[in-house]
Amino acid sequence: MSKTPSELKRRLSLGENQTLEFKAKASLKMCGPQVCAFLNAQGGYLLCGINDQGQISGIDNAEQVAERLEAELKSAIQPPVLFSVEVQKVEGKNILVVEVPAGKDIPYAFNSDIYVRVNERTQKADVDTIRDMVLRKQIEPERWERLFSSELDEQALAESACKKLLSAKRIPDEVKKAEQGLLHQLQLLSLAKYGRLTNAADVLLAKMPGKRHPQARVRAVSYRQKADDEYQDLQHLDGPMAEVIEQLISFVIRNTPSRARFTGNSHQRQDVPMYPEQAVREAIVNAFAHRDYSSFAGGIKVEVSPQQVNVWNSGAFPKGIDVEKIQQGHISVLRNPDIAHGLYLQGYMEKLGRGSVVIQEACKQAGLPAPKWESAPSSGVTLTLFATEVTTEVTTEVTTEVTTDVARMIQVMTTEHSRDDLMALMGLNNAEHFRKHYLKPALTAEPQMVEMTIPDKPTSRNQKYRLTSLGQQVKQQLSDEKHS
Repeated sequence: MSKTPSELKRRLSLGENQTLEFKAKASLKMCGPQVCAFLNAQGGYLLCGINDQGQISGIDNAEQVAERLEAELKSAIQPPVLFSVEVQKVEGKNILVVEVPAGKDIPYAFNSDIYVRVNERTQKADVDTIRDMVLRKQIEPERWERLFSSELDEQALAESACKKLLSAKRIPDEVKKAEQGLLHQLQLLSLAKYGRLTNAADVLLAKMPGKRHPQARVRAVSYRQKADDEYQDLQHLDGPMAEVIEQLISFVIRNTPSRARFTGNSHQRQDVPMYPEQAVREAIVNAFAHRDYSSFAGGIKVEVSPQQVNVWNSGAFPKGIDVEKIQQGHISVLRNPDIAHGLYLQGYMEKLGRGSVVIQEACKQAGLPAPKWESAPSSGVTLTLFATEVTTEVTTEVTTEVTTDVARMIQVMTTEHSRDDLMALMGLNNAEHFRKHYLKPALTAEPQMVEMTIPDKPTSRNQKYRLTSLGQQVKQQLSDEKHS
């Protein structure tokens, strides 16, 4: 999660507490017990580069130190778990923020020792504490992802998916060097136990997990119009999770319009997707990582229309998480830690809680409206990415973006045209479609590319439309590009 300088300063002002610890240096020996203790408790933050009094000393070569520390911690802490190490700047100095969720596989151990938080201190757990942790774990219901997958054996796994996972850069060395075979390697990743594969291994790596788990199938649909009964594109996807994720991303991109970008010092047009691929990717990955797999009625559905993209997954937000915390980037409450870890190892998940922040930032940079999350126990979680009808951006270099539909209309305009004239020139016969996708975006852009001849009477039957000076400029750029 990305903390703002003001948020970090607020935490610093509170001092060390049950969920916050300061460390002057970022060594494995100093940080390992703290991370382990947070995992065995309710999660927390470890801030490195700050002494016990809250004075900021900073970390030299912070990016390299963060990368090394994260790798060392994940090798030294068992069972495998997902947490993040991120560099943040406070008062001009780099510190490391280690964000740790509450662990779901208690007890966790650092170099074979179990640590816990007692008040505001970290210490080794005594025998009675360890016994209590083990007993509590035994009475808790086992997560769906940890249950054995019926009728799943190694032959049902996709060779390409297993190879992609086990050759990933983030795979621990002990897994890479294991010589006892595939099943043992997956057991080291908590995807198998007692020689049997789990549900997590099934949905991550199996050729057709939908045979055993119908809720693992994914539905993707594209509409030409929001109210259409007929689909422009419809797919039902079943396969290894990474492959399905890539197929879904491609589905969204090919079924959404592109925008044409022009810069004042160049006559070249650059077509960019309506929705930033980074936002689409994060939205889809989050749905797979956080959905509720336990119900046969569950699933994932992606709907694409000219106005928006909806990514739905079964299961409401986990307890303690709401829309506001999602938008802020809260410590992740992982419903499926093993599945999330498998996605992290393959590079699909990054920092804890960062997915929602990345989506918001990508939409903002692309000039799109803010995304919207909705959650209800009965209907699951829906994330909506909105298209924008205002698609012009102007900078000091006069950078302009227009949809391909608007660009097409601009190219046919010469003097003044009625709506019927423009539709005839473009070979269109659906007046409402023309209004929504061609005329209105051009009229409402800031600054305008097309203007009314009678602006005080928008509905006048004598109304006509003409290019503004910016519209003339864009038309010239389109013409130059066509003939270059």
